[in-house]
Amino acid sequence: MIFIPAAKTATSAAQPEFNVIIGEWVRYDGDYTIRVRDVKSDGSADVGYFNPGEIHVAESSVSLQKGLVKLFVKLQDRGYPGSTYELYYYAEKDALAGFYYQAASKR
Repeated sequence: MIFIPAAKTATSAAQPEFNVIIGEWVRYDGDYTIRVRDVKSDGSADVGYFNPGEIHVAESSVSLQKGLVKLFVKLQDRGYPGSTYELYYYAEKDALAGFYYQAASKR
């Protein structure tokens, strides 16, 4: 999955490298949007997910992995029973890319 920025705002109290993902990210293949509103210094994140209506985010966090900023989002809603995104920020493309696990279909 690849998300490109729709809008960015950086006002977080997190580590400076985490600020690059604050903003709105739109998946290139549909009406899926991840909105990263804030990232805390402990790596917890305030994230919204929309398709196009809001889907409940049960868990979200930001960390560094192999030099890349990683965003983890776990969804818990009708049609999204534990589905997850593991996305990495690629500065050269200004994009989040990674993996989506659709728990309902187990793939």
